[in-house]
Amino acid sequence: MRRLVGSIPLAAACLLVFSASATLRGDDLGSTVNQRLAQARAATARYHDLNAALEDGYVGVGQNPFEGEAFEFVNFALVDCRLDAAQPEALRYVASGNGMRLVAVEYSIPMDCPDAPPDDFLPGIGEWEPEVVAPVWTLTAWVWTGQPE
Repeated sequence: MRRLVGSIPLAAACLLVFSASATLRGDDLGSTVNQRLAQARAATARYHDLNAALEDGYVGVGQNPFEGEAFEFVNFALVDCRLDAAQPEALRYVASGNGMRLVAVEYSIPMDCPDAPPDDFLPGIGEWEPEVVAPVWTLTAWVWTGQPE
C-alpha cells in the first residue's frame, strides 16, 4: 500500500505536466513564448480555486456576450502599461458542475500606452483585440484548455 500511496502524487504531477504541455504549446511558438505560457500556468494554477482569485483582487464582471459563455474576473490594479505573463489582468472561467473552471488568462493594456498593443508579447497566441466596453487591448491565452471552446 505504501508504494501505491507514494505513486499517487507522482501520477498527479505527470498529469499536470501533460495537460499543461497539451495546451497552447508548440515548437512554432518559440522558446520565449513557451516560457511565458509556462509562467502563466504556474502563476495561475492556484486560481483553479476561484476563492483564491477573489482573495488576490480579481472581481467578477460577468459574461461578455461577445466572448461566449465564459465569466470574466478582472484585477483592475494590474491594468496598466506593463505586461507580465505571470500576472494576467483577467481570468476566464466557465460553469462546471457546481462551480467554475479556469480556462484562460487575459492580458490587457490601455490603448493610450506607448506601443500598445505590443507585437512582441506572446506572438503566435492570437490577435490583440480592442475591448468592446473599455479603452484597452486584450489578448486571451487559453492556457488551461488550449482552445476557446
